[in-house]
Amino acid sequence: MNSRAKVGTVVSELFWAAILGLGSSLACVAVRLLFRLIQWLITRHEGLLPHAAESLPPWLRAATPAAGALAAMLVLWSARRFHIRGTFEEYVEAVRVNGGRIAFLPTFVRTISSSFSVASGAAIGREGSMIQFATAATSWLGQRCSRSSMPLATQVACGAAAAVATVYQAPIAAVFFGMEIVLGKIAIRTVPLLLVASVAGSAMGAWLLGRGPLFRVTGHPEIGFAANHSLWLVVFLPLLMGVIGPLYGWLFRSLRPMSKWPLALVWSGILVGLLSLKSSLVWGNGDAALLQITQSSPALWTVASALGLRLLATVFCVGTGTVGGVFTPTIFTGGAVGYLGAVLLHFPNPVAFALLSMASLLAAVTHAPLMAAFMTAELTGEWSFLPLLLGTTLVAFAVARMLSPHFLYAIATPEPADDVRVRRQPARARWLLPQTGVETAGE
Repeated sequence: MNSRAKVGTVVSELFWAAILGLGSSLACVAVRLLFRLIQWLITRHEGLLPHAAESLPPWLRAATPAAGALAAMLVLWSARRFHIRGTFEEYVEAVRVNGGRIAFLPTFVRTISSSFSVASGAAIGREGSMIQFATAATSWLGQRCSRSSMPLATQVACGAAAAVATVYQAPIAAVFFGMEIVLGKIAIRTVPLLLVASVAGSAMGAWLLGRGPLFRVTGHPEIGFAANHSLWLVVFLPLLMGVIGPLYGWLFRSLRPMSKWPLALVWSGILVGLLSLKSSLVWGNGDAALLQITQSSPALWTVASALGLRLLATVFCVGTGTVGGVFTPTIFTGGAVGYLGAVLLHFPNPVAFALLSMASLLAAVTHAPLMAAFMTAELTGEWSFLPLLLGTTLVAFAVARMLSPHFLYAIATPEPADDVRVRRQPARARWLLPQTGVETAGE
């Protein structure tokens, strides 16, 4: 192939990556609007889910998550009743094991199921379902376009990067998400493709859903390194998060047997409803609670109660098979732990330590340190923290990897996708089994 042909191929691939990015972003936006519509129909409130919970009388606040869980379960039962065929594939597993092929119909059904859970207040991330649907749409499009020379797995990785950029308004972190988590390797050749797709997705998301940063920090948080006590906490936090990360993943995986309970999803809805009577912050993916940390310096008890109640509710939702993600709940958990530690020890600027802890825990549970550092900087707008974030995420990742080979994706599937010995479940509608309900990235 001569140089002119090579240039033509590169330009063609970049153009196709942009098309995939726009298509993936539109798929994300469609799911997000569906969530908003169902939330409005249920609660008559368009804002954050905890605010919607506060607007409801106590009995309705307690009953709504259970009703949404029942509707989500009926969607899956109906699909089984009418023999909708197809084998569900998580997008990471599809890229690493199945060449990027994702069956669209099973993903569509699970997205509808997720919409009822998410819109009714389930303590689960909505972003997981949005990204899963977007990658399924990307795979569908890629399988039907024979003109592109780009491997289907790379196309799906571009779709995932664009979806993350759309959801979180974090195009740089989305590139590392595509490499570290989806592809499982840093490949220089794919960087331009992922970057073009993520920028296209970010632009489309900003236009239709609004611009970031999603969790902008008020003021200018700083860490006083002149004080020895601040310095040792900076060193200690990533080590602690590196230890907590594997325990966090183990906690989710250990409760999978709950998915075999009768009416398992309904039980999770009942628990979320009851816990929300204590704190409305239990509803949703944790975005409202995280906004309080980054913008309003909440009281110690407010953060501690939200952390405990949300962790219990999210673990229960995951264990019972609620379709959604744990990405955003993990970000909140990390931020809350760092904030609480700094407040308890009377350190100045606890928000600064919340950012370090947020990035460290995310790196520990995803085994993607570069993505975690850039994600935290883009979500909060605190780019001045990036060098420190990179250092802490690398330390947390190293500790977590040393303690356990499992990472966040292992929560979503019976075995990690990077294990070539993955045991395939038979084609008896594996996508309908509740224990595979958690998407890889969800928010």
